[in-house]
Amino acid sequence: MKITEFRKQVKEALEHIYDTSYLEVHPLLYQIAGVTTANRATRAQKLRSLLKESIEGLKPPEGMPSHSPEWRSYLVLRCRYVQGMTMGQVENELGLSRRQLQRETLKGLEALASILWTNHEIETLSISEQTSGVLLPDMENDIKQLETELNQWKLAWQVCELSTLINDVLWLLKPTLDQGQAEVQVDIPDTLAPVFVDTTLARQGLFMIMRLMVQNTHGIITLTATQEDKFMNIQVHSPSCFNNPHEDDWPMAQMIIHELGGSLSIESNSKIGFQLNIYLQMVGQKRVLVIDDNLAILQLFERYLAPHHYEVIKAVSGAEALMLLSESRPDVIILDVMMPNIDGWQVLRSLKQNPITTSTPVIICSVLKEPQLALSLGAQAYLKKPVDRLALLGTLEQLLSHLPPAGAKHPQEPLNN
Repeated sequence: MKITEFRKQVKEALEHIYDTSYLEVHPLLYQIAGVTTANRATRAQKLRSLLKESIEGLKPPEGMPSHSPEWRSYLVLRCRYVQGMTMGQVENELGLSRRQLQRETLKGLEALASILWTNHEIETLSISEQTSGVLLPDMENDIKQLETELNQWKLAWQVCELSTLINDVLWLLKPTLDQGQAEVQVDIPDTLAPVFVDTTLARQGLFMIMRLMVQNTHGIITLTATQEDKFMNIQVHSPSCFNNPHEDDWPMAQMIIHELGGSLSIESNSKIGFQLNIYLQMVGQKRVLVIDDNLAILQLFERYLAPHHYEVIKAVSGAEALMLLSESRPDVIILDVMMPNIDGWQVLRSLKQNPITTSTPVIICSVLKEPQLALSLGAQAYLKKPVDRLALLGTLEQLLSHLPPAGAKHPQEPLNN
């Protein structure tokens, strides 16, 4: 693993330091030796304690004046992540500007990641090396071959409905089910968010896991799913209890799930049988700030976007929107032009001058037909009111995937819908 990727994982874990359900399946667990244990809650507690102790490791030595620059990064991390202060509260507490706070946060995160990287044994062993000694020679060879293929595999991330993925797996399982004495019952709520996976790898990994369970079960296997923060927890229960998951398909399936940024946990005893939890990444909710003085328009946009897993933040004026930006970081901004006091052009100017939002995509949405003006002033797209739902969704998808508009001849060509 590269230090840059490790640093990113440290930052993600810090941002959810008191979220046990997030920490107990976080990829950082598998990078730091000694943190992973059989108990998920204990894993989260150990990781949380390690992060806090490492922050304290940044504390300057006694005798260093408290106003010296050496204290800033330590105090910023302590206030922000240990004490749980907002960015605004940290600014007031330490007397820093937003730009200074961002700079000190970055310095602190880099120092913290370096401490963890240097002082702890980072798990750099390949999965085939971790599992060697418990595998038959033929299976060990298969593991090494799969690891080689995964190293060369180019992940193709896709949004996928979990029900579709499970149906594909059940179709692959049909010959195995027809030969055995197991039955699979699926109960997946329709309201679940999609998962974000390489569908080829996810399908194969889930198939290998389910085939192992079907081959070792006499009775009914139940499959359910729940959302846990950014992860989908697929829960598979078998009444049978089998104790050697290192045989057959298990290590290969484990490699595939880890490649997808997920993880597995197991409970197995004579009372509950075999309970397997498979964690896959969910589609992250994108945050959309809609700025419009018309309440009906705000409600319409929310109705359009909420079913597609967008979080809609509403502002009825430019002033309110600029205040909201201090507490929330939208992924994209939809901006009306004709607003009293501070119009959309003024808001757009403020957004592009603000280092926090200068790169945030802005969609001008107006009755004024001024697409070229919108783009020349820094907007990334233009939509004419009244807005078509499909045009809105398409524009958001194009901007958030960092792709130019379909059929665009020039990066500055507007989306005229």
